[in-house]
Amino acid sequence: MSREHSAIIKGIGILFMMLCHLSWVAGNDAVNNRYFTMLTNASHMINYCLIISGYGLYLVYRNNRLNWRYLIRRTLRLYLSLWLVLFIFPVLLGSLLYPGRFSYSWFSLITNFTGWRWDYCNFTWFLLPYVLMTFSAKWIFKLIDRYGDVVSFVAGSVIYLGSTWLISRYFVSFFNSHYSIYHLVLLAQTLFGLIIGAILARLTLRGKSLKLKCFEGKSWLVLAIFIVVYLLRGQIHSAALNPFFAIFVVFTVVNIEWPRPVSAFFSSLGNELMMMWFLQGFVGAMMFSELYQPLKNPALILIVWILVTYIGARFLSPISNQLARVLKLSK
Repeated sequence: MSREHSAIIKGIGILFMMLCHLSWVAGNDAVNNRYFTMLTNASHMINYCLIISGYGLYLVYRNNRLNWRYLIRRTLRLYLSLWLVLFIFPVLLGSLLYPGRFSYSWFSLITNFTGWRWDYCNFTWFLLPYVLMTFSAKWIFKLIDRYGDVVSFVAGSVIYLGSTWLISRYFVSFFNSHYSIYHLVLLAQTLFGLIIGAILARLTLRGKSLKLKCFEGKSWLVLAIFIVVYLLRGQIHSAALNPFFAIFVVFTVVNIEWPRPVSAFFSSLGNELMMMWFLQGFVGAMMFSELYQPLKNPALILIVWILVTYIGARFLSPISNQLARVLKLSK
């Protein structure tokens, strides 16, 4: 899996994620239909990012570079992006344009800036479990090396299904008020994607290719199969299927010969994934949503929202990168 493949997968992921969040911007009435429900059922993308991260982190681990210094620098770069977005939008612009919407108590500031809570924008819930996952990666990889791919895959799937069941049953009644335990359950839920990515990396290190010979020169067939499976996936409302469908997406991307303009489009989005992730809620759902309503058509609202988020990310990413260089956190 090349860097371009990874960027394309992340680009597809950010489009899917914003599609899933569209009701927050367009309004529930605008997207309350069977077609939109089918699309959102098939478009949960978090496991795409986890698989890509697991793949890359395992390669770093095998090169003996997955140490505390690497992880701390990596984590601080993520938090720099989050802090920049939070400072500009809910803190600065929020206090000026939406007085009273956001709390600026020390508790709110500390918990939101650390990712412990996501009162400012619940789209940022994923950051802290993701960080905890990366710090757990080295131990997980050692277990995979010890027990092998099959046992690791089965164990990871059991942990994922168990944690997903717990969240589906007890989020409102328990986890929503017990964040310390909830973050641990979310951590458990992320591990399966990490394991899948590591297994794929182990396959490539053993000389196996993720490209299947039966699909060589048949990108049209791969795309046709993807569309059929995507539509079938959309008929089932179950988070249990998400990581397994994500594996299918990864193999689909790797086995397609992408036209240059198409790969450039998805790659450009994928390269801004994290900043767009942090930014999307503040330029859409939590702030400025009223500016999208006159567009009325949900598809048009989605396109404009993606464009605004991407432009914002392209503006803020260089600032975040410059801060990382000043603080000596650059790669």
